[in-house]
Amino acid sequence: MPVEDQLSHNLEKILKLQKSLHQIALKKTEIIKADNIEALGELMKDELKHIKAIEVLNNEREKIQHQLANEISISPQSLTISDLLSSDKIQDKEKLRNLQQQLVEQMKVLKEINELNQDLLQHSLNFVNLNLDLLLGQQESSNYNDQSSDETQSINRSIFDSKA
Repeated sequence: MPVEDQLSHNLEKILKLQKSLHQIALKKTEIIKADNIEALGELMKDELKHIKAIEVLNNEREKIQHQLANEISISPQSLTISDLLSSDKIQDKEKLRNLQQQLVEQMKVLKEINELNQDLLQHSLNFVNLNLDLLLGQQESSNYNDQSSDETQSINRSIFDSKA
């Protein structure tokens, strides 16, 4: 398989995993809203598998890009898809450009959903902390309590110990 086709195939796999990760993020939002901790834990395990698979594919993509850069005489240092698209030696620019745009869009959407999920989790945590504070009562520092009780005792003594 030509290197350019290997790159396209790799990017398609990454895109497929990104879309699957998007579905997981949507499920995670619903699970967080339902306050189902067990299901959230299971879903996060699945999410982690997807992330690791994407990391492996990204490493492969970098190798393929470097190989392609060497074939078309582009410097492989900090090479991007945009750099490859600017080369006249790439045959199917439209396919690569389309995959690049889809990946960028998918990542934007995924980032937004993850930010929403993070906000929902933070609100849940704040709610739990508020309930704990209400149940346990706000504890004051022991130094403050000791000083106030000493002052109360000295004020009470001054009233009763006054000389007539």
